[in-house]
Amino acid sequence: MVRVVFPASGFERKLVKFLRCHQGLDPDVDKAVKLLEKDLFAPQLNTHKLHGKLAKSYGCNINYQYRIVFSFDEKYVYLENIGSHDDVY
Repeated sequence: MVRVVFPASGFERKLVKFLRCHQGLDPDVDKAVKLLEKDLFAPQLNTHKLHGKLAKSYGCNINYQYRIVFSFDEKYVYLENIGSHDDVY
């Protein structure tokens, strides 16, 4: 099991802003983060490798419309961005 962290990239501010604008998604975001801690490649997350300028990162689904961008190593998952498909990619 890995630990989810918010690096200095400002993810925490992005998360607060996202949840303020999308009230009611708190449980979905919480569920996605908990799944990331248990299994980065859980089928419900639809985790996928990104390309281009985000080639070192991965994306996963919160729901059909919203995504979390992250990277990881052996111990940690680093959350980088959150938002709609067009916002984060």
